[in-house]
Amino acid sequence: MLKVIAHPVRLAIVDLLTERQKMTLLELQDALDLEQAIASQQVTLMEQRGVLISEKIGRNKFVSLRYPKMKNIIHCLENCCQEM
Repeated sequence: MLKVIAHPVRLAIVDLLTERQKMTLLELQDALDLEQAIASQQVTLMEQRGVLISEKIGRNKFVSLRYPKMKNIIHCLENCCQEM
């Protein structure tokens, strides 16, 4: 999972979803200023690797983190070397 979220766009998606918990693909695109194809491709990859889950409601596809506490791991990695 860490290899999957190591990409800057995918890490940004994780950051957003830790704050907002559930977003549509369009909301992700707008928030990260991504093209539709790129957003869709990254979300699909993250779904396939078990990082995200999706739910279709009407015409909208909502995505959220499969493991919301994943942000704790990222936070630890970001701060582990700052103590030295």
